[in-house]
This record gives sequence, structure tokens and C-alpha cells, in this order.
Amino acid sequence: MATISIQNLKKYYGKVLASNIEALEIKDGEFFTLLGPSGCGKTTTLRIISGLISPDEGKIIIDGKDITKFPPERRNLTMVFQNFALFPHMNVFDNIAFGLRMRRMPEREIQIRVKEMLRMLRIEDLADRRIEQISGG
Repeated sequence: MATISIQNLKKYYGKVLASNIEALEIKDGEFFTLLGPSGCGKTTTLRIISGLISPDEGKIIIDGKDITKFPPERRNLTMVFQNFALFPHMNVFDNIAFGLRMRRMPEREIQIRVKEMLRMLRIEDLADRRIEQISGG
């Protein structure tokens, strides 16, 4: 985990200010929720933090390193979408492992990390189930 600091972050769509975060710090191990009504900029802010879109102003700093201009694959962040972005033809284990495999992590390390994540989420018993066999709730 890492400390995330956001400073003077702004994103405009035309003249509309879609995201405006003056200062935010999320400390290592802290549980954080971004909450607000539809259209208030939550998704825009998360897309900026993850590198999917660029801010017009401001900085994103992780553990003291300015990652604002880093491409998504160099940010070591993951975004979970409201509409599940899961592969229905894969089981739970392989869905979790997918990003690690795309980063060409050694298979032994993938096995260790995915098993630890399954344990943390208390879903070890679901590892071999296909996505369509699991309840969304």
C-alpha cells in the first residue's frame, strides 16, 4: 500500500469543471470512499488518478513520487468499475490473476499473490468458479 496525495486537481470538459480536488491525502492502510451524487465527478477523478485521462491542472503523488504524467501501466493502481469488468469465460482465480499476467509477473508470484487476495477477501472457496456461477450481490 502507499500514501496517495492529490493537490489542486482540476479537469474541465469545455467550460464545465468536472473534477476539482484542492487537497486530499489517503494514508497507507486507510479505508477511503469517494461518495457523491451522479455527475459530481467521482468517476472523472478516479479515471485521472488511474491515468486513464489527464488532469488539466494539479498533481497526483504516491509515496512522494509525482505520477501525474505516468501512463496507467506505470502507476501500480487498479480501478474496480461499477459494471463488472470480469471475463465470463475465466474462473475467479484467473480473473484476479489477469492483470499480473499482463505485467508478465512470474507464475509462482502470481499464485502467491492471488491466493493471498482470495484469503483476504474470504473467497478461497470461489477460486475455481466461473464468473456466471457467482452472485453479483
